[in-house]
Amino acid sequence: MAWGHVTLARVLLLGLATHFASAADSKKDGLASEEIQHRTVYTGNATEPVLSSPPTDKWWKSNICQGSYCVYTNLRIANRRGLVLVTKPDEYNKVERIEAYLERADNKWEDGSLLAETEILEKGLGLTAKQSIRRGKPLSSWSPVLLVHKDLFEDVVKKKERTRLLEAAINYLPDDTRAAFNRQRNRPGHNSGESPRSIEEILYAHPFEVDLGAGYRQEHSSKHYINYPEVALFQHDCRPNVAFYIDQHLQHRTTVARKVAEGEELSISYIDPFLPRKERSDWVKRFRGSSKPCPCAACTGNNKPSQLKKSDKNLAEINSIKAELKNHDSKKVTVSLIDRYVKLMQEEKLQAKYAEAWELAALNYNYLGEDKKAKKYADLAVQAGIVEGGKDSNDVVAMRVFASDVKGHYSYRYTLKRRGIKEPGN
Repeated sequence: MAWGHVTLARVLLLGLATHFASAADSKKDGLASEEIQHRTVYTGNATEPVLSSPPTDKWWKSNICQGSYCVYTNLRIANRRGLVLVTKPDEYNKVERIEAYLERADNKWEDGSLLAETEILEKGLGLTAKQSIRRGKPLSSWSPVLLVHKDLFEDVVKKKERTRLLEAAINYLPDDTRAAFNRQRNRPGHNSGESPRSIEEILYAHPFEVDLGAGYRQEHSSKHYINYPEVALFQHDCRPNVAFYIDQHLQHRTTVARKVAEGEELSISYIDPFLPRKERSDWVKRFRGSSKPCPCAACTGNNKPSQLKKSDKNLAEINSIKAELKNHDSKKVTVSLIDRYVKLMQEEKLQAKYAEAWELAALNYNYLGEDKKAKKYADLAVQAGIVEGGKDSNDVVAMRVFASDVKGHYSYRYTLKRRGIKEPGN
């Protein structure tokens, strides 16, 4: 962002996915095992007897660990939705400190009558609109059920050990929450329970991330993968009609980014939509369980090569102009260049990413003394920012201040002053 935006959630392209370790393998490695509510989990270095059932009224550290990573549970949290962590002790402490906020989680579809679970061609189970839905309509708010420290996947080298740790964590979730999580195991084109996804594959297919170290002075990483089972019903599209964000209390929130027609699929983008088409398409094939590259219109061009070529060119130009707009000292920025950027963003249907675009447009118009256009796009940035980050986000607050007095803002005629161009009448 151009003005001090701090975000908790980022969507990342992750590494190779993994598969379940076979039952046969689990009997050969000599790891200790225990029964938990009739489900078997394993641990390689437990030094004390492992409790078969965690307490239901408080945080609990299990003895299921691999190195410095252990399973932590809280079955009461978020109105007994539950939460499990696979992390280090100091990271667990950070989550424990925000327990009160997690307790306030809404955990609901804002209006379930608007949505229908539908099998989406080449994608699997998804959501469609039962009726037209306006832009800005909140759709859902969910608390997480699983956090996994990112470094686990580097520090615990053996996939088999990671798998048993992760499966143990999920087995501790309350029955209804665990059932919701396990719905994510279904692969497109497969019957339920057939060739199920591993937990690592689930995290890679829905790669949400939070940094628990925000606000802490530390040298080590606090980045975690975070999972919200219900959100998996939003299938991927590189030009989605739904925006999402994870707020400071770890709640995942979705909002309609552009008007949705009756019967239309509701989608989010799980990766950066500004990446080149080939990278996006390859990611979908690799991590979303599809046998083909990304089937969305932005990647197929509706089977029109000329449309694809034009879209690729537009996206490359958007990224090029954005780089100039982010450079306060660029000599290439003109009013016509900003106008072009705005047009391309609209043409490429990137409504779920308008907040940053309109912010850049507003600031750069103001750099050039175009106060009316600056005010217009500052107001639009506020509207988009509420959709993409919430009404109290840093971006929205800053743009509201900017819009209230564009000529009094430091950016007014910034570029013109540096070029030695005096204001008319002076």
